[in-house]
Amino acid sequence: MRRFAILLTVFAAAPLAICQDRIEVRGPQLLTMKELVALSDTAAPVGKLRRKREALLRTPFVGLQNEGSTPRRPVVESLGPVLRVAAWNIQTGTEFDLIRLAFTDPGRLARVVAKLNAAAPGEDRADPKDLAGFRPQANHLMQSDVVLLNEVDLGMPRSGYRNIARDLALATGMNYAYGIEFIEVDKIHLGLEQVRAPGEEDEDPEEFAKRHAVDKSRYKGLHGTAILSRYPIVRATNVRLKNCYDWYGKEKYYINNPVEKGRRRTAAAAFLERVGREVRHGNRFALIADLAVPESPTGKVTVVAAHLENKCRPGCRREQMEELLTHLRRVRNPLILGGDLNTTGTDVAPTSITREIRKRVRNPNFWATQGIQWFSPLAFGSVMLGSVNYVKNYRDPTAASIPLIAVNRDSRLFDRVEDFRFADGGSFDFSGHPGRSANGRDGSLANSNERASKGFKPTFEFKRDYKGLLGQMRLDWLFVKPAVNARRPPFQFAPWYGRTLEHLNESTPEQMSDHHPITVDLPLRTDPVRKGVPAVSHRDARASALRENYK
Repeated sequence: MRRFAILLTVFAAAPLAICQDRIEVRGPQLLTMKELVALSDTAAPVGKLRRKREALLRTPFVGLQNEGSTPRRPVVESLGPVLRVAAWNIQTGTEFDLIRLAFTDPGRLARVVAKLNAAAPGEDRADPKDLAGFRPQANHLMQSDVVLLNEVDLGMPRSGYRNIARDLALATGMNYAYGIEFIEVDKIHLGLEQVRAPGEEDEDPEEFAKRHAVDKSRYKGLHGTAILSRYPIVRATNVRLKNCYDWYGKEKYYINNPVEKGRRRTAAAAFLERVGREVRHGNRFALIADLAVPESPTGKVTVVAAHLENKCRPGCRREQMEELLTHLRRVRNPLILGGDLNTTGTDVAPTSITREIRKRVRNPNFWATQGIQWFSPLAFGSVMLGSVNYVKNYRDPTAASIPLIAVNRDSRLFDRVEDFRFADGGSFDFSGHPGRSANGRDGSLANSNERASKGFKPTFEFKRDYKGLLGQMRLDWLFVKPAVNARRPPFQFAPWYGRTLEHLNESTPEQMSDHHPITVDLPLRTDPVRKGVPAVSHRDARASALRENYK
């Protein structure tokens, strides 16, 4: 009776219930192929089609294991049992079989990795250091009790028409929530057009047609974000964020713009990155789930899986984050916010000649640079200034921004997250005590996100990154609000040992994803196992907290 009552509470607004194997799934109705084709012809559907579209975009699917799910609670020295949280942009789930093994069977994955590398040409094989480090990272990832996943497909040809979130939940024995970010209605995806993206011009016609063939009986056209959890999911909601890019109208316009075509061809040639057309309904959002965690002072932990816009200026991403934080202000539970925040530090919105001129005329940094060039012989000052700023910001979107001289366009997003205060007085832990970081490094956010000798360990790399000099970025993040304790700096649910699992992801000739998974450990105990463990603090108490340990 108790479980039945919980299910009624969780899914009261969800119209569809399906029992699939060991998991009961609630969520909105899927669109038919006829309805998807109709959506491909309009940005503003009406009537029943509009209602079904809105239900998909606003109501998450939630699946609970019929036999329950048991948290693993890995034990870490000095901390005791922890809640391990992972975040991973899995690039639609095209390498589903490898990703599934990474979460379920590191031993079998090791054998598969060995075979793949043995069959690959010498220049395509994984680096020996990646192969040496991948097994412990796979074991580490498998112990995660909560997993945030971006770019998760449902019924798409590129990922074998799988329901990726449900299939991973079944494989791992976890509960899941899945929110729809986009409904993919590009006529290319629907099999109604064949348009070659930059980098595809020379592909064999038969191979091209085969790769773009569509099974219309299996096509569902959904793409979104998922949360997997070994703890019960009490509630799940979607929060739509500010629309920074019109994925339906602008995508159709810019794909035919000569300047944007040139930029995409350059990306394909310089970095081996193919940027295709993606006509969609929907926009960026965050999936929020409350989990029943007995050790929490409130009985729950809130998990937020966010995906911010990439095709926009950094300022719009900051506005998306501010909107999300406002929605979360009254949350009293320990909270983890993570996912792909697309913190590139640059304006990567599609472009045109008019937009490029307007961007420069209105940009004070452009005129400051022009002044330096005017008064500096051979533009030496401008070159030096640009080089220094590039090094300062490289792989560190949290670096300070100096207006007009050394700008970091993403720094304000991190400043906003660091300064944010919840209604209960809690805040995100930005501390960086070397005793709490995975590799002994300090600096802001070092305890929840692994730092490197310069900036942070990148979570995204272009296929060609010129030996690390270009094309490496920190796009994926984990922010943690610990349990609030009015009497002392918090320990319970504070971030420890944030890691980037690059060796796991790079262990195969073709990476499992274009993003690396990241993890963080949150102690479930209220006190450390032994004395002398570095204290945790919010920013306001950081100076004193880093000087003192628990007595």
